[in-house]
Amino acid sequence: MERRGPERGRQRALVLACITLAAFLLFSLELYAGRAVLPVFGGSPAVWTTALCFFTAVVFLGYVYGHVLVTRLRPGAALSAHALLIVATLAAAFVAPHDLAALHSESMPPVLNVLLVLAAIVGLPVFLLSTTTPLLSARLAAEGEDPWWLYAVSNAASLLGLLAYPFLIEPRLPLSAQRTSASVALLVLAAGLIAVLGARERTPIPTRTAACAPGPSRRRQAIWLFAASMVAGMLPAVAMHLSTDHMASPLLWIGPLGVYLGSFVVAFSERGRRALPVIERLVPAAAALMWVPFVARLDWPVVVLLPLLLACFGVLAVALHGRLALDRPDEAHLTRFYVLVSAGGLLATGFVALLAPLLFSDVYEYPIMLAGGLLALAMMPRPAADTGAARTPALRGAVARLVPFALVGAALVASIATRSAQSATFVAVLLIIGSQAVAFGATPKRLAAATTLAMVLAMSLFAPKYVERVRTFFGITQVREAASGEAFSEIHGTTLHGLQYRDARRSEPTAYFVRSGPLGDVFADLAEREPDGGDIAVVGLGIGTIAAYERESDSLTYYEIDRGVIALANDERYFTYLSDAPVRPEIVTGDGRLSLAAETRKFDLLVLDAFSSDAVPVHLLTREALGVYRDRLMPGGIIAFQLTNRHFELVGAVASTARSLGLETRTRSYTPPKDEADELSALPSTWLVVGDAETIAAFDALAWEQPAEGPVLTDDYPDVMRLLRAF
Repeated sequence: MERRGPERGRQRALVLACITLAAFLLFSLELYAGRAVLPVFGGSPAVWTTALCFFTAVVFLGYVYGHVLVTRLRPGAALSAHALLIVATLAAAFVAPHDLAALHSESMPPVLNVLLVLAAIVGLPVFLLSTTTPLLSARLAAEGEDPWWLYAVSNAASLLGLLAYPFLIEPRLPLSAQRTSASVALLVLAAGLIAVLGARERTPIPTRTAACAPGPSRRRQAIWLFAASMVAGMLPAVAMHLSTDHMASPLLWIGPLGVYLGSFVVAFSERGRRALPVIERLVPAAAALMWVPFVARLDWPVVVLLPLLLACFGVLAVALHGRLALDRPDEAHLTRFYVLVSAGGLLATGFVALLAPLLFSDVYEYPIMLAGGLLALAMMPRPAADTGAARTPALRGAVARLVPFALVGAALVASIATRSAQSATFVAVLLIIGSQAVAFGATPKRLAAATTLAMVLAMSLFAPKYVERVRTFFGITQVREAASGEAFSEIHGTTLHGLQYRDARRSEPTAYFVRSGPLGDVFADLAEREPDGGDIAVVGLGIGTIAAYERESDSLTYYEIDRGVIALANDERYFTYLSDAPVRPEIVTGDGRLSLAAETRKFDLLVLDAFSSDAVPVHLLTREALGVYRDRLMPGGIIAFQLTNRHFELVGAVASTARSLGLETRTRSYTPPKDEADELSALPSTWLVVGDAETIAAFDALAWEQPAEGPVLTDDYPDVMRLLRAF
């Protein structure tokens, strides 16, 4: 019997509501879970890559589950299975562990540990959420409706969830409230799913006969898998490239992830696909502009680098997903298509998160995914409206491709020239190399070949020279030798973390730690307070430069989370601060905050110098973290924060956070005189000291100043993106 129009409309609206809510929750939970796990694992950007891998794996399993229910089970059995899943998910959401620090294991590889923690707190809810779109889309397809627009709706809701988290949810709800709100939303979704799947007078879930139409060829399915994996792989590669030098923050991850989801919305909506011919003409310029910052590891302005990479990634993602949408199969094979697209995401993010750190000493997955994406474009059908491009005269086509590239390239050179004329020249040379690939890339195959050749040439000619490079879960650390051969330096990402001379200056602290700078004042104060020796703790090892301040009567302990950094600091071929110290410092492996919380000792001086490249491990700066540090101080002790940063104004926020605990603060920004900058490679630095009023007052005589006011950072509200400098 034919269903009446109003009732059918209500059911359709309920299906749409369930898909929208599930997709919104899925990506809000992704950011919540990464945010909750991040402090437990040292604030490393790799936590976000691992979280992305976890979510793509669970989404893949959810799509496989949906495919099995649709094509292999009888309707009654499918409905019973899904009802059991709903009940199990609700139970898991309310009993998931709250103390994530208790789940941290020093004996387990960090990647595996992160995956297990994520599984414990959001595994089943994410699985249920991921099954909703394929199951309900297949239901509409079985009733003779076009289901593909629901894929665009699902991704639009996911994008909304991403945007809502940093701008609406995180600033207003503490983590505990976020978790409770998500559990309540799951209850609402469960009620909606039961109403849809349990409705009478219709098949609860499509029958197996829905998938009996001839299936796509294996070659076609392999191309879908390859294309989906390349664009999905560009997502974590771009995000890692951005977050390594800025911050392991949800806001820097929603950019690439939002572009990725938005590209699905454009590609799988009828109106959006009209833009594909124009987007494809921008692909050559976007591909060339994407690899230039990878080769040119410079001090890029955030307001330039972020929009550039997101826009270029967006062009490539829309082009790839657009071709996937044009090549989508018959509705009978909808769930198989979803499985293959999600499998591509799993393969790519698994490669970037799990294999690439083991295989490569640098982020080479970035250019590999870029080249693979261009190859995937060459393997798929072109938009019908774009076939005339092949008949465009060669010179005219080359000019059309070069114009957008030249305009953006000129803006890039101008932006970097404000910081360094030498850097601007370097970028200009790279752009010239890239222009050859753009001009030659008249067809997708030629573009893929030319871009790959240009990247290999540029990396071969301009890759920074190093004598040692170590890649771990916590980033990439290089040892470089000065051209004169008189010093070795350690570079994390693009940031200098320490330098030691090999000559008579070998025992002198350099860079941010010179004796004439703020840290010299801190140790002079320690010598006055504790003339017979003091207990010193330093969070963040670097190359061990601070050991140059140690006296025979002092006791110095480092807390360092990265075993690669520890190995380099102990390698006497490059650095000898540790071995030259009067008493060799102790090194405790682990996150500084967690390690100090477990300590029974107290210290006269606690130095915080833990940075991942120039990124901010925010969990070390919150009110709760400062409470841990205060409890580890002897009466009259001092906490010294090294807050030198290219991108964030941190002093006011950390000072206000300390004041909220009743502590006093002073700050000093240091610019070295030219002779010292030349002699000891001294660098500008900004430090903040924290302690009781009487002890901190001694720094007034040393020209330290009262810090400005700023927001109080807490574990529930830690986001420092509001402190981002525009330039």
